[in-house]
Amino acid sequence: MKLKIYFDEYLIKLNGISVILLLIFGVFLVSSATAVESQRIYSDSFYMIANHGLGILIGVGMFLLIKRFNYLYFFKFLTPLVLVMIGALFVLPTMGVNLFGSTRWLDIGNIRIQPSELAKPIIILWVARQLSNEKIKEHDLKTIWRAGFIPGIAVILIFLQPDFGTTATIAFIVFIQFLFSKTKLIYPALLSIGGWFIGRYFLESEFYRAERLRVWSEGICNQGQELLGACFQVHQSRIAISSGGMFGLGPGTSRARWGSLPSAYSDFISSIIGEEYGFIGYLIFIFILSVCIITFFLIAVREKNEFKKIFISGLGAWILFQSVLNLGASVYLLPITGIVLPFVSYGGTAMVSIFVALGIMHCRVDE
Repeated sequence: MKLKIYFDEYLIKLNGISVILLLIFGVFLVSSATAVESQRIYSDSFYMIANHGLGILIGVGMFLLIKRFNYLYFFKFLTPLVLVMIGALFVLPTMGVNLFGSTRWLDIGNIRIQPSELAKPIIILWVARQLSNEKIKEHDLKTIWRAGFIPGIAVILIFLQPDFGTTATIAFIVFIQFLFSKTKLIYPALLSIGGWFIGRYFLESEFYRAERLRVWSEGICNQGQELLGACFQVHQSRIAISSGGMFGLGPGTSRARWGSLPSAYSDFISSIIGEEYGFIGYLIFIFILSVCIITFFLIAVREKNEFKKIFISGLGAWILFQSVLNLGASVYLLPITGIVLPFVSYGGTAMVSIFVALGIMHCRVDE
């Protein structure tokens, strides 16, 4: 018994250490990747890294506050949170800020937030609550419908922004939560099959997405004939990574940050890892990230509380899916989706959201 307790504590500590190391890694990377862009836009090379640091501080503060409560406390506010989330996503097309062809941000005074990022911990909380509610005795199909209805509405609204990457992320999170619940395996399996065809249809419903998928599936960017257009970011990312060699150019010496690689501090932050820290640094980073993801799922598997098991599995799925999409896109093993790298990429709303989820993960479980 003591050995099991020590092992569980070891997993939690190892998870915490990996998160801290990723945050430190991210601060160095964002500091370098944003310096030029920050100077160009704000005439202050430290402006964006200061915002990034503020996001971390707010996130850590939320984490320390939330973890003090019993997880049952948050069930009282779950319905209002869901209504606020749906409301924010609903008004986004008319009141949001359009950047790079997508309306994903809301300006509230001097603060810019991304509702789809704030929706992730709320959806994970909602699904975990519904799937672990033993007071309601009903068929698995009814449970899945009750748990999936709200995420389904959110997914539709997020897709309309348009934001296919976040749509796919939330769908994957909910699917993994179903797998970790007590529902029969056949139902999540059928949902995954249906989700695949629906996702493929929506992916090809817009020309730019269909074209991006076609370019990737046909390997056009690997032929060296198309260097601009759809392949521009791919080639610049590969140039950045390959220029790092075995040991990298050194911290703060990125060349790609000077404008050759768009979104170097968010969607393509992993390219800066390869450029500044080289192949060895990239491997070390992948190892730390892998430890972080694996420990999330191990903690979920060993968790006795049904709600926390489902919640932590959703959090692990969040980190896993976005990491795979981001890292895969940087070397073009996967199509470019515009997904940020958790704990590392620039983005205040994303950072606060993930710390809110971590806080709920560490909430007290006394009844």
